[in-house]
Amino acid sequence: MVGKRRDTRNEYISLGQVFIAGELLDFVSFNISATGILVEVMPGTFLTTVEDFEKLIRENSTVEFFVKDLMFTGEATIVRVFEQNEAIHLGLEFRDVLYNATRLWHKRRYYRKQRTIPGIMIINDFVEILFETIDISIGGVMLKIVDNNAEAARDSASVNLTAGQVVKVIIKELNLKAIAEIVWIDNGSIQQLGLKYLQKEEGLPSAL
Repeated sequence: MVGKRRDTRNEYISLGQVFIAGELLDFVSFNISATGILVEVMPGTFLTTVEDFEKLIRENSTVEFFVKDLMFTGEATIVRVFEQNEAIHLGLEFRDVLYNATRLWHKRRYYRKQRTIPGIMIINDFVEILFETIDISIGGVMLKIVDNNAEAARDSASVNLTAGQVVKVIIKELNLKAIAEIVWIDNGSIQQLGLKYLQKEEGLPSAL
């Protein structure tokens, strides 16, 4: 049985991408099998260390991925994170895979381009905070808080946003209403957040 399992694994090297917590990261894949893949992922803007990934997957371990040379895409679960030769490695276990899906991945990437779309985040059912999207996927959104009027500035300052907090999101241009969880927060000069959807009342366009 062990021998058969080893026979299903191939040391196949290919470039690819993984979308996680609002970031689109490049990777190089190594071992691949019928159930998963091992990749060396390039650091992103907010996910830069093994500790960042370990903290993230405690909240959400689901990612979308694309393996370029094999032309397949899908969803996977991060089951392992480790550092080797000063590089970050992820072990991904497949959940759903589509083959010959290069065109589908490019369609999905269209919605992840740095598009500025206004939206409203509702906290505790009464505080409204204005935001603009940065990246959007079928599983979540990366956004930045905008304080373009005095009322929004007061609301944003009065609410202590934290990872794990549940909020409501409305993006009228995408016909999207959702309940979402804050996965990560970057309190830099411009406050940015990564949200994952818990429930969508009206989904994203069917092209996703």
